[in-house]
Amino acid sequence: MNNLFTRVKKRLENGMISDSLVEDYIQVVQDRLCLRLGEEALPQLFESVCVDAAVKMCRRTYYEGIASEGVAGISTSFVEDVLSEYNTEIESWKESRANKEGSERRVMFL
Repeated sequence: MNNLFTRVKKRLENGMISDSLVEDYIQVVQDRLCLRLGEEALPQLFESVCVDAAVKMCRRTYYEGIASEGVAGISTSFVEDVLSEYNTEIESWKESRANKEGSERRVMFL
């Protein structure tokens, strides 16, 4: 998790969010990714997805739950599911894992 923490903090220039909150966001994203991937540990290939999603969660701190907001021509909106934009990658990975595991199965007749 230390590497993920370092990568997230590097992207957060303002430093307005506490380290413990950043660590919590990283853990939440890891947990959610593992659930969607059907894995107990986060695959290395998904570390960048974890960093991206954790940064998004940090940036929307104090704005949680906003669906849309407009002030002086500037509009803010958040999606409920920060991992939704990675669904293609998640499904592709799951499919490739299923195909790989399926190719290793053999039936032997005695």
